[in-house]
Amino acid sequence: MTGARLRRLLVLGHWLLAPVLASTASAATEACTVPVAGEERSANLESGRRAFLKCRACHTLGEGERHLVGPNLWHMFRRPAGSAAGFSYSPAIRPDLGPWTNDSLDRFLAQPSKALPGNRMVFAGLSNPAERAHVIVYLRQHTGDPQPGCQP
Repeated sequence: MTGARLRRLLVLGHWLLAPVLASTASAATEACTVPVAGEERSANLESGRRAFLKCRACHTLGEGERHLVGPNLWHMFRRPAGSAAGFSYSPAIRPDLGPWTNDSLDRFLAQPSKALPGNRMVFAGLSNPAERAHVIVYLRQHTGDPQPGCQP
């Protein structure tokens, strides 16, 4: 293929894909509000995706995906904490704690060792409340329990 022909093909491809890429980007960065700790925090999926990069070495999100060092998080907002089949939790994370909520996850992500003393998660936490809101929205979207009003 000649250089001129390749350039024309690239221009045509960009022209055809530009509207699709633009709509996808705007949906992913569209802000929504998330109720956390008695306040409405602004959040978006793209910021949540970037923040979740800190978590994905230990956690998977999708239905039927395997556990890593930490449990798979599918339906974490529906099922009791510490109840993912086939994962051995630390005694601090028990089903009687109930399912995760925006508030309980916000407290846990801020400082896991303080929120649930004795848990084995070796993660310092996310000190920025906005970053925690982004992660909560991202987790809700990607674990099968979207936050109302925050879908892309």
